[in-house]
Amino acid sequence: MTPPVANQPRRRGTCPGVLAPMRVGDGFLLRVRVPADVLPAEHARCIAELGDRYGNGLIDLSHRGNLQLRGIPADALAPVTDALRKMGYVSDDAASEAVRNVLCTPTAGLDPTAAMDVRGVARTLDARLATDTGLHRLPPKFGWLVCGGGIGHLADSSTDVRFDAVDGKHFRVSLGGTLAKAAPLGLCRAEDVADVASALGRAFVELRASLPEPPRRMAGLVAVIGTEPFATRLSSLISPLPPGERIKVRGTHLMDLFGSAEPPHPNLLPRGEKGQAPTMVAAFPFGRLTCATLAALASVCAEIRITPWRALLLVAPSSDAEGIAKAHGAILSHTDRRLKLTACSGAGGCDVGTTDTHATALAIADRAGPLLDHVRMVHVSGCAKGCAHPAIADVTLTARDGVYDVALNAKPGDDSPHTGLSPADAVARVADLLTEESTGA
Repeated sequence: MTPPVANQPRRRGTCPGVLAPMRVGDGFLLRVRVPADVLPAEHARCIAELGDRYGNGLIDLSHRGNLQLRGIPADALAPVTDALRKMGYVSDDAASEAVRNVLCTPTAGLDPTAAMDVRGVARTLDARLATDTGLHRLPPKFGWLVCGGGIGHLADSSTDVRFDAVDGKHFRVSLGGTLAKAAPLGLCRAEDVADVASALGRAFVELRASLPEPPRRMAGLVAVIGTEPFATRLSSLISPLPPGERIKVRGTHLMDLFGSAEPPHPNLLPRGEKGQAPTMVAAFPFGRLTCATLAALASVCAEIRITPWRALLLVAPSSDAEGIAKAHGAILSHTDRRLKLTACSGAGGCDVGTTDTHATALAIADRAGPLLDHVRMVHVSGCAKGCAHPAIADVTLTARDGVYDVALNAKPGDDSPHTGLSPADAVARVADLLTEESTGA
């Protein structure tokens, strides 16, 4: 048996797209950016067919609300690109595509508790980013967020520039982070979001260039220079926040409204006249599903919303949607313990992975069982880069050369007291650690 090769984490420095496909362990990966995260059922079926015909039949859901087609060979890139272009998912060039990193509230237009239906604002912003060449100098992964609040809020999604609706006409503009941690800048009108974004993007490019070590993300730049240089440049487009920042939203406070940012639970949205819920949530372990699954789900709904929570929202699902989703392995309960697990592609899907990360994570679910109820997240990373979750998790397994290091409250690659464990031993060690944690031993 050939021994696993050493896997050194690699910083690619860019994000894949349709016009900038990324070669990974199972072929080329194409990230399809879907404006406002709204995917018509007909388009979903077509994308599923493309993945089956030209790829390896696997699709990943990204944390930024995108679809990723996997296993595309080089000679199939042209027909796949042409088909996606006909559906309107391909920009004029790779530079205009790369900056279209807009995350939108997935329940926009479906949730009467939201402050605003933000789909139109998100689409306008997406279009401006593509056409404004001055923004094409933004670093890779620079992101934008448009949140309307309500059940599908994005309070815990971290990004570079946030637009959080506070009523039906205005957004709170903040820089670098989650809703709680981003630096507040002011209020802007909904019709000015694209102009504000353009001004902020240009300001970021210019201001970072004046530093000896230019930060690549907004939070880093704000930490160095503060928010005043941005506020000065946007003085004609934004107004000051009310004193104390306690913005009232429909009788509550902004921070109280958004609360903790768990994914929307099944059947939380109001039901229609016939008692049928207007959406159904279908989640997937590690955000991965097959093209056959996507096609099946598209056949039982009118529209699919892509979320940043490894889940899809099926809009106007048919009466047999739940059965079909279950038959295709979808997770339909927010209490399913597999949602506590996150893992990267691992061996086969990534050219630096040497372990089957998905199999290891699922083995932990089988072995640990109810012990997972005591943690928020267990992360299995194929290398120290931690693509699936670079931040701290309750339990983190970092693979190297076919074995794992296991650590508590750690990021991938952090020092660990449990090193060089085989996959089976790592699973057993995690179960033991969780037992100790739950019993206080």
